[in-house]
Amino acid sequence: MAAQFLIENGYCQALLAGNALATHDLEAAYFGTGLGQDIYTQVLQPKGHYNHLIVLNRARRAGSLGRLIEELDIADGIIWACEQNDVPYVLAGSIRDDGPLPGVFADVYAAQDAMRCHARKATTVIALATQLHSIAFGNMVPSYRVMPDGAIRPVFFYIVDMSEFSADKLANRGSVQVSAILTNVQDFMINLGRNLVLPMRDGADAERKTP
Repeated sequence: MAAQFLIENGYCQALLAGNALATHDLEAAYFGTGLGQDIYTQVLQPKGHYNHLIVLNRARRAGSLGRLIEELDIADGIIWACEQNDVPYVLAGSIRDDGPLPGVFADVYAAQDAMRCHARKATTVIALATQLHSIAFGNMVPSYRVMPDGAIRPVFFYIVDMSEFSADKLANRGSVQVSAILTNVQDFMINLGRNLVLPMRDGADAERKTP
């Protein structure tokens, strides 16, 4: 998984998403399905439409996503990678959410405050597909940062989407530094992973395991 690859190799310092991303990521990691459909063969599984609800209920019973991962012995996925690599994640809730998962911010203002903590520290932002999250976070991100040594550097902001709507909306609301990449998010992530230079580990080149 391309996103997991980026997290594991130190290219993600924070993940901002909604209840759905975490729910379906955990469903994929545990059942191998997305909304009941096999993620590799695209074949619908018998009663697979219950899978994400089973994950939600198990998570709520466990009390936290970290505890759920331990109980279900999950060993891959985006949330698993965040937990394993101490990458913070903010899951902002919606009135449409199933569940939601434990740890999801049900209060929109509390979610905004949690997101702003990361917006103030960001140097590069990549917004992937989710229009509402992209626009909301874009409204929080400054166009530049003053670094500890006094240097001023731009905050790079990229939005990747099949539609130009999100990019236009961000530009119209003042996020003039946004660069739009109009493409399929999966293709973008895979190509990004394949073309990154991996960090050095223990004085030697890291083994390259591209998604």
